[in-house]
Amino acid sequence: MEYHHRQITAQERDMIALWRGGGVSIREIARRLGKSQSSISDELKRNDYQGNYVAIHAQYVTDERKRQARKRYPLKDRDTYMYVLKKLKSGWSPEEISGRLKRRHGETVICHETIYQFIYQEENKEKKLWEYLPRKQTKRKRKTGRKVHKSNIPERVSIRQRPRGGE
Repeated sequence: MEYHHRQITAQERDMIALWRGGGVSIREIARRLGKSQSSISDELKRNDYQGNYVAIHAQYVTDERKRQARKRYPLKDRDTYMYVLKKLKSGWSPEEISGRLKRRHGETVICHETIYQFIYQEENKEKKLWEYLPRKQTKRKRKTGRKVHKSNIPERVSIRQRPRGGE
């Protein structure tokens, strides 16, 4: 039987808890649900509650894990966060800060865009971090491509309609 990866649903968690409580083996639970043994085994290990598998607890832990996975952390860790704030207050640009971090650690720790996004986040507006940027812009300006400028010469005549030079 070929298994395709699918998330375990809340109903399937209820069934796992029921069958596990009834002494059904992992192999049999996997067969009944059409999952691989390793998926069921991982589920039981990952969501263990005081030596038992409780469906409600397993669902809560899974939902919490998903919520945390989507959460963006402000500048990775406390040391990086403090370093960035210190350098911003010293007048460094986000490009300089990320470049220095890259030099110190030998790899990209955070890019300058992450610092800009952090500065302009809704939650950080009261901190007024934008005041430490070289241009001190309160809002980010959208980058636009090169604009074609149309000439504003009054009564201009196309080159095709002009008389030739020798005439």
